[in-house]
Amino acid sequence: MKKSRKTLFGMVSAAFLAGTLLTACGTPASNNSSTAAPASAPAAPAPAETGGTLKIGAVLPMTGASAVFGEKFQQAYSLAIEEINAAGGVNGKKLEIVIEDSQEKPQVGKTATEKLVADKEIIILTGGRSSGVTLVEAQVANENKVPYLIDHGSSDKATMSGYDYVFRLNPTAGMYTSALRDYFKANPPKSIAYINVDNAFGEAVYEYGIKKYIEESKVPFTLEKYKAGELDFKPIMEKVKATNPEVVIVTAGDDNDATQIMKAAKESGVSPKMFVGTGAGHSIIGFAKQAGALAETVLTAGPWHGNKKDPKYQEFHKKFTEKFQHEPGEHEVEGYAAIYVIADVFKRAKSLDREGVKEALETTDMDTVFGHVKFEDFDGYKNQNRGMTDISQWIGGKMITVYPDEYAQDKMKEFQGWK
Repeated sequence: MKKSRKTLFGMVSAAFLAGTLLTACGTPASNNSSTAAPASAPAAPAPAETGGTLKIGAVLPMTGASAVFGEKFQQAYSLAIEEINAAGGVNGKKLEIVIEDSQEKPQVGKTATEKLVADKEIIILTGGRSSGVTLVEAQVANENKVPYLIDHGSSDKATMSGYDYVFRLNPTAGMYTSALRDYFKANPPKSIAYINVDNAFGEAVYEYGIKKYIEESKVPFTLEKYKAGELDFKPIMEKVKATNPEVVIVTAGDDNDATQIMKAAKESGVSPKMFVGTGAGHSIIGFAKQAGALAETVLTAGPWHGNKKDPKYQEFHKKFTEKFQHEPGEHEVEGYAAIYVIADVFKRAKSLDREGVKEALETTDMDTVFGHVKFEDFDGYKNQNRGMTDISQWIGGKMITVYPDEYAQDKMKEFQGWK
């Protein structure tokens, strides 16, 4: 199978290497193609000297329907790497990232990961993006004893499988609705209808998060599932309308699904007090652009995008937006922070090989624009960061933080319906 291989370089200010995450710039990657080598046996640790560079491997969807997400992470990675390299790199060594295309398909992602781990100069992996690809990348990385820092893939299984070499920066799918569940404890809903994409991500959001809340609260609840890429959501929305829910929660795999769901809701006259996406499709600018006025006052409960009141975040946001002509969302913040975590790990590692990097990951304890990062074992998770979540709301084409109160940019508004 032929896949795209991309190499990115970058720059940043020396202050960031001390653990502070701020700014941004980027350059595009070059393309090559080659055949992936299988990884039937654990790869040997990389040597400490790698020609003056420290190589990071990443598996991302660079082609296919999800390529827009791969581009988001590519921009975030290049931004951080350029900053770091411009400041002298890590202990005099430049960072380099090698990207392999997953096409957002688990089997292709497995082959891509095998190719990366076969390159002994690559001493850490990141990326994955979707839950399905992340799970296979985690399995291959752990089998080959290559440290893997997950920056977005959210299936809880990735850090609940006892893997020693897998670490996660972002909240799990089960944690996505943590802030929403906290909000419901103070503002109990009278009834909920939940529409869920039938894949690994949707399953995790429900099984590890929403299900427990429903069982404990005993709120009247309706669950409807759909297949990713569904073209006609009206039958589902007609069923939802019949229950007259006060709150509609949707786990949509991408912005296209999220948009079609909102169109079907309007056609069916589904108009709850709260219309809430669980990150993913409802949390990216593509949703706001496609849905237009239908996105107004829609909420999204998911990964923390950073403290938007923090001057450091504001500087990062400004420079990213100027460079790439779009605002950073959860993907960009996660990817940018992941590179700084890796740079910090390289700086602290006793040896710049896979084992040394893994050991340094275990003692990570730092602040980033994505929040504090420390990998811990808790509640069945291993090497999991206690990543924050929030509730944001689409207002005038921008996503505004509305909960928790201490980080809110504005007050939450009731869903406007179909005016």
